[in-house]
Amino acid sequence: NVLASAIGMDKVIQKQVFQNIGLPIVSYISFTTNDYKNRQSAINKQISTLGLPVFVKPANLGSSVGISKVKKQNELASAIKYAGNFDNKIIIEKAVINPREIEIAVLGNESPIASVPGEIIASNDFYDYDAKYIDGKSKDVIPAKLPNVVSNKIKTMAIKAFKAINCTGMARVDFLLGINNKIFISELNTIPGFTKISMYPKLWQASGLPYAKLIDKLIKLGLERHKNRSKLLTSYKPKSKWYE
Repeated sequence: NVLASAIGMDKVIQKQVFQNIGLPIVSYISFTTNDYKNRQSAINKQISTLGLPVFVKPANLGSSVGISKVKKQNELASAIKYAGNFDNKIIIEKAVINPREIEIAVLGNESPIASVPGEIIASNDFYDYDAKYIDGKSKDVIPAKLPNVVSNKIKTMAIKAFKAINCTGMARVDFLLGINNKIFISELNTIPGFTKISMYPKLWQASGLPYAKLIDKLIKLGLERHKNRSKLLTSYKPKSKWYE
């Protein structure tokens, strides 16, 4: 729906919602390009509290476009400028050291369910645009090789995130696993890739729901939402003039 997709597009708002409901997120700061122009020194001091390396990202974009991994202080300004070509709001996140990238699919309306988790093994230093779409060397492992307790925690967090931003139908929720399997929620995508080789349908295939039946289920969920909305009143007539 509109609300969920709007929140899902803005990485900053999304993190604020997740943090508010107690989901673990990486440390971050955000600012606008105009802020950085006027308060560069102060913002750089804030960034220094995160420590390097960091990821510099446009706040409202997908497919890892405009993202840079900054390992040295002298790379920071150019990374911010690059991200600013795509959005006037920038987010800088503390990098998780040697992370595992885990994705999980969620399906449903008021009672959503989660798929088995899958792992992305990126061909580059991180899962950037080239690694996703160009070089063809990234791999996925479905289901991800995780301890049951970690897998179950990720499923629970994915459903909690899905409900928190009022999602319906489908979403893919991305996580990072740090040292000792420490879990961080990365982001939620309300319109995930949906080709037969995309992670979302592959995760459901591995969970026992093949592609055709997944499409059938999504259609049924859409009809269910329409039926529920059609029961709501769209006009109102006061029973009495209480204001007279």
